[in-house]
Amino acid sequence: STIGFERRFNHKLGLLERSESEFIGETTGSSAPRPPNMERIVELNRGPFVTAQPPLEPVGSSEGATVLDVRPTSEFLGGHVEGAFNVPVSGSKFATKAAFILTADEPVVIHASSQDQAVQARQGLHAVGLFQVRGFVTEAKPTETMQPIALDELEQLVENGAEILDVREKDERDEGYIAGSRHMPYRIVREFTDDFNGERTVITICSTGARAAIAASVLQAAGVEARPVLGGGVDDWAEGGGDTVQFRRCGS
Repeated sequence: STIGFERRFNHKLGLLERSESEFIGETTGSSAPRPPNMERIVELNRGPFVTAQPPLEPVGSSEGATVLDVRPTSEFLGGHVEGAFNVPVSGSKFATKAAFILTADEPVVIHASSQDQAVQARQGLHAVGLFQVRGFVTEAKPTETMQPIALDELEQLVENGAEILDVREKDERDEGYIAGSRHMPYRIVREFTDDFNGERTVITICSTGARAAIAASVLQAAGVEARPVLGGGVDDWAEGGGDTVQFRRCGS
């Protein structure tokens, strides 16, 4: 039968017959990155029932908290609060991306376009064990902007001394990357902002622009001049005639 065939040949279904420790080890040991708070989420699921969060209220100040700007990237670029991280709630895998950027016990104020958007974002954060949301703002006074770049501007900016930061995952980069670019997945950029001396503009790039924008916001929050490539990525650069390098393993 079809089910019998799947049980025999589908590796993932075979995991269901293994012990709990084997299942967790196998599923979390895959190449796909997992949020750093995965253990916390597992503990919460095993522990006492977590009650619903109280109603999300507007706050007058974000002092003492990290601002998570969940508005669309275009709105963030036009003006945002200094030090804010931009992870659009309308984007794919919002909660997972936010979990990579934020720490579990970090106080957070959500900057949203509307209360409904803020509530949606808080629900996503709650789902990944991020409970320290103090409230939200929709009318925050912008103190910073960010200038994106187009692919056709990239070569000139590099010639002028800019640094390209490839924020894709390693397996993506192995398929082809821009020569001379530096590699650092967007999800760990916050841990290594001190590695950037601030003397060079950092151009972040991924496959579509979504992760590049997140990484650029994290760098800017740390005082690094960063500009994301939007509306395209490394593959588009290559298709347009840009030079790329492909990683080759020994013997291949």
